[in-house]
Amino acid sequence: MRAPGADARLLRLRQGEGPERRSPVSAREPADARDVTGPPRGLGLIFAACLALGALSLFFYATPTYDPWAWILWGREIAHLDLVTEGGPSWKPLPVVFTTFFSLFGEDAAPLLWLAVARAGALLACAMAFRLAWRLGGGGLAGALGAVACGVLLLTSFNFVRDATLGNSEALMVALVLLAFERHLDHRRAHALYFALAAALLRPEIWPFLGLYGLFLAIREPALRLRTALLGLLVPLLWFGPELWGSGEALRAATRATNPNRGSAALAENPTMLLIERFGGALGTPVKIGAAVAVAWALYRFLRRRSDRPVLVLFAGGCAWFALVAVMTEAGYAGNQRYLIVSLTACTVLAGVGAAFVLRATGALAGRLTGRSWATRAAIIGAATVGAFLVVAPVMGQKGDSFVETRFVQVRKLVAHEVSLWPNLEKVIAAAGGKERLKACGGLYSGPYQTQMVAYELGVHGAQVRSLEGTPPPGAAFRTRTIPTGPLVIELTDRRYEQIARVGKWRVLTVPPDGGSACPAASREAPRSPAGGRARIR
Repeated sequence: MRAPGADARLLRLRQGEGPERRSPVSAREPADARDVTGPPRGLGLIFAACLALGALSLFFYATPTYDPWAWILWGREIAHLDLVTEGGPSWKPLPVVFTTFFSLFGEDAAPLLWLAVARAGALLACAMAFRLAWRLGGGGLAGALGAVACGVLLLTSFNFVRDATLGNSEALMVALVLLAFERHLDHRRAHALYFALAAALLRPEIWPFLGLYGLFLAIREPALRLRTALLGLLVPLLWFGPELWGSGEALRAATRATNPNRGSAALAENPTMLLIERFGGALGTPVKIGAAVAVAWALYRFLRRRSDRPVLVLFAGGCAWFALVAVMTEAGYAGNQRYLIVSLTACTVLAGVGAAFVLRATGALAGRLTGRSWATRAAIIGAATVGAFLVVAPVMGQKGDSFVETRFVQVRKLVAHEVSLWPNLEKVIAAAGGKERLKACGGLYSGPYQTQMVAYELGVHGAQVRSLEGTPPPGAAFRTRTIPTGPLVIELTDRRYEQIARVGKWRVLTVPPDGGSACPAASREAPRSPAGGRARIR
């Protein structure tokens, strides 16, 4: 005998009205209930597309900046079992894992391969921000529109494009953090652990979050306890082991990070207040408003229905990240603005979620006021959309002008300048007599942000190329400009240095050692001008 109501339930199931046919992103379900346990849908295709676009981008601009040059140099040295990390930036394990493998493809290919990975990571960060904003915003058309806004805002955020173009790793870290968060929401805790571990190999700020997540897994996922413990031991091993090998000091990276560059927040009278000011300026008004709406609405729903918990967790995580960076900056660490990219991304995703909430609420209100009159409902939603556009248009226009004039134009000039340095460096070395002859000059010198690039091209350790005020002879000095309109670096106070080669924005000057016949010098290498004086090579 069937239970009462069984026939009716069976009929509804056959008509597709049962719970088996319910959309996982139904707007009526709390965000927690939208989690799925299956494999990550579409991630493989997203990974492939990001890698392909990252590789294609190399046809436009292809030169790493200071930190990536050090990782590429260290990868080559590890492959030759001759690692020296002294003289370079802070150690980061994950990039060097890539560059060690890439070094097997040749000296010209390794920098390009890393650039492709870094840029693919930035594209993946935008894609994951889109997915997360769509998901937490409830899906549907409203979620899609909010997610598009989120992706655009992240792509146009402070120095996001420049840092990714030149091979910095912060955007890749954001992609890994968002992947870990999404995989956790999907109840794929092992995947979340792996992505969080990879992110922890890029920034030490991840470590407390990884530790807390490891504790959570130890309590809630007994099958992952041993794996979590072993992977947790891998983090300090990969951070401190290579530094001990390469410099003899396991904590060299921490010491290096407490020597900030000019303009860092750590040098301010009140570092935390300066961080807050810079962070607020980087967010922009639309992001602040959208994030505030998302948090307020999620808090209201959580208190009433215990729903939208992931939105609040994302907000808390962004705040905790900012607080951690602020504490480290107060302790003397650099506090560069790009270190706040996780907090900035969290706010950007929340802004997309807030936009989705507003659009969905507008549709619901229109439905209540007009019943089933779709024409009237569409008119109300259209009017609300136009009104919202008129309100934010001045702000968005200002942001667009700012992006085009102060970001796009400046970023394009800065990137174009740096892109010209690498190919011309190889040419100026050849024009000056070649690597071996320049190394025979004794000391090797360059500007502070070119030491790793010069070392890579000369085939020496990064510590062997120094940046000194009052560069002492004998030696070979590589001079260029750090920014397009900046001064030539380095300062050469000894007048015995004479220019022997110039290609593009590079100049090579030498002072041979006593009896150093191998070292190229202007008196021996430069051709004579018609007037009998030395003609500098240009």
